[in-house]
Amino acid sequence: MATPTALADILHPMTVHFPIALILVSCLMAVIHVIRKKDFSMNLFIRALIFMGALGAWAAVITGSYHLSLSQEGEAIKHIHHNFANWTSWVISISAAIYIFINFYKKPSPAWLGLFGFITLIIAAVLVSITGYYGGYIVYNVML
Repeated sequence: MATPTALADILHPMTVHFPIALILVSCLMAVIHVIRKKDFSMNLFIRALIFMGALGAWAAVITGSYHLSLSQEGEAIKHIHHNFANWTSWVISISAAIYIFINFYKKPSPAWLGLFGFITLIIAAVLVSITGYYGGYIVYNVML
């Protein structure tokens, strides 16, 4: 039977690319939406991408928590990578929560709420890029 560490070694690389793509694509689509519509509330498709990106980010964090042991340098980089992954997951979750609230809010939602959701989405895209950089550094500079 596979140990949690061995299972995470298989699952983490599979789960990590999905939220990266979803967060970056939703951010790109949100920027296009804001430029074209001048509205921060986003359409349902972009909101769904943000929500799925948040779920995927947490799946990647959970599977990465049981990852393999590395050298001293690798452990230091892994710690930084894990911190950025946690920040990414929290920020994209805040953005998703804002857009879920906007979706179910009966009255017209305040404009600042959509702007705050958009800003958190941009921050999440930057954070997921930094997280991916450190993940790639671990794979290509420490493990190989």
